[in-house]
Amino acid sequence: MKIKRDALTRHLNRVACGGQVSEAVFTGAFATTALTLDHLLLVNAPELPGTEGLPGMVGVADLGKLIKGLAVLAGEGPEAIDVEIRVEEHRLVIDEGHRGVIHLLTAAPKTIGTRLEPETVQKLMAKAPELPPKAKKKGGAPGVIPITQSLIVGVRNTFTLFKATEVELFVGPKGGKIRVGNDNSDIVEFASAELKAAAEYSLLFGEHFVDVFGVVTEFSEAFLLLGGPGEFIMIADGGYRYLLSPRSKGADAA
Repeated sequence: MKIKRDALTRHLNRVACGGQVSEAVFTGAFATTALTLDHLLLVNAPELPGTEGLPGMVGVADLGKLIKGLAVLAGEGPEAIDVEIRVEEHRLVIDEGHRGVIHLLTAAPKTIGTRLEPETVQKLMAKAPELPPKAKKKGGAPGVIPITQSLIVGVRNTFTLFKATEVELFVGPKGGKIRVGNDNSDIVEFASAELKAAAEYSLLFGEHFVDVFGVVTEFSEAFLLLGGPGEFIMIADGGYRYLLSPRSKGADAA
């Protein structure tokens, strides 16, 4: 199958979330749902539009190697835009024509630790906060917080600058804030009038939250959705869905 190299690379990076998801099982046109081994992050990625389907389930044990493989023989010019991908004898083949052919070993789906049964995926997604069909950046529904590029840059940069290990969401009747850092470190706070709920509560996250922020690209369609006290949140980025489970207070850094 011919695939736009850049589109597939972006798709795989949005699945990998900065290395949080290192392996996955793909079906159809590279759709996947992957749960990290610590159960703190669920990635639900759609099919790539305009792409032929894979011949069944394909397990990839090293997403990083696949992403790098798409770039190693790319070359330049119009001929480097598309890449031929196929499955042959338990290998995912990246065919670059005269530039070379890469044969990556695939893995049996049952050996991929991030894989979930379809029934489990349905149950988890059913519990996810629902994105209203007409959610907009301004005046969104309660519990639906627009994610701007400036917020993403601010949270990510300060998390790195201060070597933080925690990101905490504070929610209340008058709005709330996103806090990077904790009581034992430097702190940066980002106020949000849209972090509203009937009663005050907070949700604690670690590096997973920041890594999901790092792969958001559809800023006009990016939202953070609240599930309630102690419940997971969802970050929606176009057709991609990221479910994040909050950590308990005093948990080790993720």
